[in-house]
Amino acid sequence: MIPWVLLQGRYQFLPTADNRTTSLFVLIAGAVVLLLVVGGVVASRSRRYLDPESRRKYSRLVFQKMARNIGLAKIHIDYLEYLVRVCKVQQPFLVFSNPGLLDDLLRKGIYSLQQNAALKPEDREKRMGHLFQIKQIIERNAKRGIGIKSTSFLKIGQGLALSPQAGGQYQCRVMSNMRDLLAVSSPAGESGTAVRWPRGTRVKLSFWREGDAGYGFESKVVAYDTIKGVPCILIQHSKSLRRAQQRKFRRSPLNRPCFIYPVHIVERQEGRTTERKALVQTARRLLGHLLDISAGGCSISSLSPLPAGSLCKLEFEIRRQSRIVVFGKVKRTRGLKSQHGGVMHLMFTTLSSQHLNQIYTFVYGYSPPGSSPHSAARPR
Repeated sequence: MIPWVLLQGRYQFLPTADNRTTSLFVLIAGAVVLLLVVGGVVASRSRRYLDPESRRKYSRLVFQKMARNIGLAKIHIDYLEYLVRVCKVQQPFLVFSNPGLLDDLLRKGIYSLQQNAALKPEDREKRMGHLFQIKQIIERNAKRGIGIKSTSFLKIGQGLALSPQAGGQYQCRVMSNMRDLLAVSSPAGESGTAVRWPRGTRVKLSFWREGDAGYGFESKVVAYDTIKGVPCILIQHSKSLRRAQQRKFRRSPLNRPCFIYPVHIVERQEGRTTERKALVQTARRLLGHLLDISAGGCSISSLSPLPAGSLCKLEFEIRRQSRIVVFGKVKRTRGLKSQHGGVMHLMFTTLSSQHLNQIYTFVYGYSPPGSSPHSAARPR
């Protein structure tokens, strides 16, 4: 039995908190809560402004906003969303920054349109035109790379336009990018054999970098070699690339013969009105060589170039037995050193939707893919 004296004793096993300790505890707890709240707000804002490409969950509103910011119209956005859905693209936002993914997607859409026999030809060409416009707008207005300053960064297979100091223009491609030299394929001459220039010959080269812009540089012929069975020219590297302004339309080398017909404008007065009529001068047909082409124009080498401001009709083929007819205006003409004739830079003024789509198909290199969307019907 416990003595009564012990039961009356007061024992303090835990210290009693004073006011100072209580205040300190409250301040620490408040600081922790404040840090948690601030951290949550910052994390929320980070997720809000996170690059959509990093988001796994697809947001249609964000996708449409990005498309509008790039410059796509509603009809383009509808088509693009439709293709993303039927092709089951895993990362839809990448179509704005990944040229390969966008090309694959649009190629499938174009192939599907070509295979849809239920469409009228004019509807098919119109819808194909919308798909090509998507490519053009995204390529022109999407974020560009910072560019390159040296030929050491050129990739194998990069196409180049080569112009020796004696004149003329030839198409070649990068076969090997070595430490000290750049190997490009030797262009073929009229006889079919590889063209060779003396060592030390100065050459000008230009190329188009995918998703970036055009570049130009100067170099000289160092030696010749054969790489992977292809005759090659070895030229010096250049660290002074000139970056050209981004063109509205992408250009691609063509190298096809063409016929040029001058167009004469005849004015006839009828009362107070003046009627203007374009007459194609078929008797004055000129022979030319189409060097490169875009959806907006082309460059033509000819022994008898038309002066700047002239109107003309142009006939050429991209594929055999597929004649393309366009009307255009000569914007400028430049002469060729040590050669007769000159090069005309033509701006297209009139061409059909079918012929425009054929040019787009060639310029962007769209060939039928192995698979296609389920349907080419207009997105709903």
